Order: sequence, then C-alpha cells, then structure tokens
Amino acid sequence: MLKKFSDWLKYNRSCSDCTIRNYTLGLRLFNEYLKSLSLSIEECESIKIRHIDQFIYEQRFFRKKNERTVNNYLAWLKLFLRFCLIQWYNVENYNKIMYVKEHKKKIEALSEEECIKLFEYFKSVKCKNETEELIKTRNLAIVSLFMYTGLRLSELSNLKIKEIWEDMQLIGKGGKERYISIHPDDLRIIKLYLFLRKDNSEWLFVSHSRSCKNRKLSNVGIENVIKEWSRKAWIIGRVFPHKLRHTFATNLLRSNAPLPHIQQLLGHNNISTTQIYLTVLNSEIKKTQNSITRF
Repeated sequence: MLKKFSDWLKYNRSCSDCTIRNYTLGLRLFNEYLKSLSLSIEECESIKIRHIDQFIYEQRFFRKKNERTVNNYLAWLKLFLRFCLIQWYNVENYNKIMYVKEHKKKIEALSEEECIKLFEYFKSVKCKNETEELIKTRNLAIVSLFMYTGLRLSELSNLKIKEIWEDMQLIGKGGKERYISIHPDDLRIIKLYLFLRKDNSEWLFVSHSRSCKNRKLSNVGIENVIKEWSRKAWIIGRVFPHKLRHTFATNLLRSNAPLPHIQQLLGHNNISTTQIYLTVLNSEIKKTQNSITRF
C-alpha cells in the first residue's frame, strides 16, 4: 500500500523525492502505532478517525511533538485516506480530520548587520592553496544563491551546470515552474568556481573532501557549509539554508518590493504564505514608532 501511495505521489501529484520520503516516513510511524492495535496500513478500511485521534494524542502528549509536526502528520494521513478513496477502498471520510490549532509561526531571518558580517567574513578569508580557494569560492556561491535568489535547499542541491543562466527557469516544490534571475556578480563567482574545478560532474555543487570527492554535494553537506561559515563569521544563533531564504524574502520587503512579486520569486501558491514574512518586520516597525520625539 505504501509503495502504491508513493508512486501515486510521484506520478499523479508530481511530488519531489523529499516530499515523498517525508510522507512515507510519517505513515510508517502511524503504521507502527496501528501494529500495537493489531492493525496495519494495509487494512486501510479498518482505520477509524478515533485511531488517528489517539495517534495524534500520543504524539503530542507522550512524544512531545509540537503542533506543526502533528499537523504535518494529519495532512499526510488525510492525503493517504484520499488516495485510498480514489482507489475505491471504503475508508473513513478524510474531511472529518481536524487540524491542531498552531501558534503563529515565527520566521527567523538574518538582520542587515548579520548579512554584512557574513559576506565581510568571506572577503577576509585567506587561502593557503588551490583546494582552499576552490572550497571558499564554492561556499560563497552557495550562500550568494540562497541570499539573492531565495532558492530552497532541495532546489539548490539539484542544480546542474547546464541550467545556470542569468535568467533561468526552475522546477520547484510540487513541480511548479518559476523564473529566477542570477545577478552578474553571482554568475562571476559561479564561473570562477567552475574554472577552478577539475572534474566532469554535471552537478553545480560537488564535494571536495577526500572521502566523496566530486560527488554531488548532499543536503546535509550544504547545511554544514552554512553552519560552519556563519559560526566563523560570529553570527549568534543557528543559521540554516531556509533561514537564508527567509532573509531573501525579508530583504525584499525592506526594499518595498510588492508582495505578489515576492510570492512569484519564492514560488508560493498562496499569497497568505508570503504574508507571514511581514511579522519579521514588526520589531523594525516598533523601533520606528519609538523613535518619535516625545514632548
């Protein structure tokens, strides 16, 4: 059943491998719970709403999962039941599943000062040999693309050399197409990185460590690049790829870019998703209010 569901997500819903992996992992977790009740995912017609409610209760109050996580589980279960219904199984009405109320999501982004610190650090790094110069140039290209194009982690890691143009079409989350522009300065960094490389890999970003040299740089590898360089730049707090995507969006807002334009650049289906970035500017709005002269 899980294999059929995975194939359906891939071929009927055009979901990415990462999305499919997350959905199936969540369902396997639910399947483990069902086994304790002498049931399984394969017996989808025996799954009742009360089983889902009990599973979510266990995840929230015994496994200490937050509201966002359990709502992800619920979304996956709803979609699975919908799939079962399409396959003519007599399953429970998935519309009866109710989401847990979430607290407002807090968006994390770098401040303007932190952005300056990050790039100033890159300028200050002195390289001892060609390999260090190669890695530095690659890492600068990675950070620049996150900061100035708003790419998702999976989108950046899957870039191929042949796809890189000043104006390029990108197939993003859910198979959605969007256009992004790469600034000439960032293109020069990418071209320098490619010039320094001595391999024939089709991937834009590859590993230069001895253990997996010239292999495609993994998502974890990219996350480690961001983590290491932000730490060396003395940026307080955890920095991760999606935080740089958030920074891209909030910097556009600071520049008074219209929300519909930001929505298109980020590849959001709904503008309400884009509007959550407005909360990041609340502290700046408060500063503006507090700067008024008092009499």
